[in-house]
Amino acid sequence: MLRGMTSPKKISIYLPDDVREVLDGVDNASAYVAESIRMRRRHEATRNVLRDAGYLVTDAGVERMRQRVYALDALNAQAIEAGDE
Repeated sequence: MLRGMTSPKKISIYLPDDVREVLDGVDNASAYVAESIRMRRRHEATRNVLRDAGYLVTDAGVERMRQRVYALDALNAQAIEAGDE
């Protein structure tokens, strides 16, 4: 067992159909759920660090920044395709 891991525990939960359909399409639903929860915890920790540093982090602000990053990624991809690295 890896450091920091405890024995797995089986639980039963109820999920909405759209979430269940996602899990139906993966090989290891337990691993998928565990990684999703860990990712959520990392996001929450990052928001807390930013908030503690005095930044106001909102869902709308995160979405605006995500769109800016996507736009920059698209421009970067176009520059690479054009050979303008």
